[in-house]
Formats: sequence, C-alpha cells, structure tokens
Amino acid sequence: MNPTLSVSARPRPMRRWLTSSAAALFLTTSALALGAPEATAQTAPGPPSSVAVSGPGAVAAFGDAPHAGDAGRPNVIGLAATPTGHGYWLAGRDGSIFTFGDAPYLGSGANAPLGHPIVGIAATPSGHGYRLAASDGSIFTFGDAPYLGSTAKVALGHPIVGIAATPSGHGYWLAASDGGIFTFGDAPFLGSGANLPLGHPIVGIAATPSGHGYWLAASDGGIFTFGDARFLGSNGNLPQIHPMVGIAATPSGHGYWLAASDGSVFSFGDAGYHGGLDGQPAGAQVVDVRATPDGAGYWLATGGAVTDLGSFVATCYDLTGSTASGLPVSDAVVAVDPSVIPLGTTLDIPGLGRRIAADTGGAIRGNRIDIWMASAAACSAFGVQSIEVYRVG
Repeated sequence: MNPTLSVSARPRPMRRWLTSSAAALFLTTSALALGAPEATAQTAPGPPSSVAVSGPGAVAAFGDAPHAGDAGRPNVIGLAATPTGHGYWLAGRDGSIFTFGDAPYLGSGANAPLGHPIVGIAATPSGHGYRLAASDGSIFTFGDAPYLGSTAKVALGHPIVGIAATPSGHGYWLAASDGGIFTFGDAPFLGSGANLPLGHPIVGIAATPSGHGYWLAASDGGIFTFGDARFLGSNGNLPQIHPMVGIAATPSGHGYWLAASDGSVFSFGDAGYHGGLDGQPAGAQVVDVRATPDGAGYWLATGGAVTDLGSFVATCYDLTGSTASGLPVSDAVVAVDPSVIPLGTTLDIPGLGRRIAADTGGAIRGNRIDIWMASAAACSAFGVQSIEVYRVG
C-alpha cells in the first residue's frame, strides 16, 4: 500500500442514457487543473431491450454477450468473464465458484474457513486463473493467479467492496467502502477517496486498460477518477430509486457502464447501451456488471432474494467506537430495532447501498433505523427521511 495521495474531485454528475462528457475539476498534489468542456451526444442504438432472468443466481446477457448458463443460487455476488468472451465465472459469498462456457473450474473457497464473506472476483488475463476477495481484504487465488498480498491482518475501518486486476495479471487493487485503495504487485497507487467527504459508500472499482488508472463508483452513481481514468459522467447529483452496485469499463478506457440493483444500466463515453432488466425479476437484485472483451455487450448477474420490509423513518448518528454487535462503526452498518430487523441482517437501502444491521439504540424502536455517517455535518445534511428498506437474502 503506497501512502502517496492524489485525488480527483467528483465533477458535476450527469445522468446518461446518451453518451456524454463534461468539464471536470481535478485536484492533485502538484497542480489544480480545470478540464475543458467536451460535448458529444448520440442516442443509444435502437430502443432499450429487456432480457428475462429466472431469479437469484441468474445472468442476463446484452449486446454480443452470450448467455452461457445460470447458477441458480441466491449467494452470487460477482461475475468475471474469460478473455474470449465465451464464458464466465460466478462467485458466491461463501467462496463457491460456478463455471460456464469456456471458463475452467480451478478451485473455490467454499470449504475454507473464510471468516468474512467474498465480495469480488477478478480473472487473470490468460483465463486460467482467478482471485476472490473477502470483505476483510483476504485474497484467495486459483489457477495461475499469483498471491501478492492482502489486508487480512490490517485493522480496516471500512470493508473491502471490490477488486480489480492489472492488465498483466501480476497485480490488483482492493477498494474499500470509504474509497480507500490498497495496491499489490504491479498495481500502482494513484490516489483514493478515503479523505473525501463521500456521502455515499463506494460499491465498485474498474481499472483502465493501461493499468495506470481506475474509477471508483459510489452507491448514488457518483464517479471518482484516478490516474489516466477519464471522468465521462455520473448519476451522483440525481435522485436514485435503487442504488448502484457495480461499474464496468470499455476496452478503450473511454467509457463505462453503471448498473443499479434493479437492473437499470447507465452508459457513459463510448459505452453502448444494450438494455437492462427493468426491475425484474421480483425477489432478486443485480449484484454485478461485466463487459465483453470487445465492449459490444455486457452481463448482469443477479444475487440474493430481496424482500421489501416497508417504509422506515431514517435518522443519522456519527458516534465513534463499536456497535452493539461488536463491529466498528462505519458506513457499512446501521442501527435497528432487533425485534423488527434481527442483528446481522444485510439491508439494501436506496441511495446508501448495502448495510449490515449491527447496532441498536434507545430511541430506535419499530420501523426506524439510524444510519451511521462520518460527521455531524453529514448527519445534519441527511436530516430525517422516510426510506424504503429491503432485506437481502
């Protein structure tokens, strides 16, 4: 992990069913530069298409992405494609691996004492290996994927939420929910969002084709760019009904897709729009998005069943220390009434993403939740809201 810091401040976000780019304000340790506005817009080719999926553990294929099979398991958390684009792996939160098409089975962590759930999968460039990343930053390697380090013995204040591999396959980045970046092997540290007032947790990371940049995506659709990753638009200033769950980059590095938990897809730069799931199937949610090698298609993977728990009054707290369940307070936890939502329940909260019901409070009774944020100012801005809350799994 390199301690050098260079950050790119999030520009004014733009919602995109069209291709667009915008002026961006970039702050680095050496200079302040204002990117010149660029304007280019073209409509998506043809009407948006929708693909039917059977339920949790299914894969929806769009554009030239082939559908090679479904896992049919509710614990799916991520997808990685083979270099040919003719197959993919699905990873489960318990470390299980499901292979389809020309994706070889090279082992899994399903029988290992994980301790923490798997949150991401990244394949090697050869297609003969893959890595699994757990929420504590543990790394499990299979096939020709070398082990290059982890954060398993680091006292993380925020959970790991994603992994991205370098083009060589000899390095990888881990991204935490607070925007922290941890680098291993030949993955360069190019900055992080750990010192930025995010407001919404990071949910995904995608690397540029050169390996000299990366994007971080937040649950509200905000985009943070580092190195040679270009800002090409975001959803960050728009109200979101469903949180973003992942980001995938185009092969050129001049575009990316964002996917929401309901299967909506947003395209930016040279990323073509090929369709979405339009909120179906009921009882499942999209957990990942991955592009085909030629960038002319993408897959959406669905995960655990989602149950609408109803409307809750949401307040905010910024205390330090540990939660009632023993976890440290962070943007990964929420306080609940255990008689309504049992401790340990994974929740999906629109605009905030995934949270664990890990804390309690004297005033938190009935359909009320208390959301942790990093500062009193953030809590003041959040105020009191009525929010729909969903149980995952």
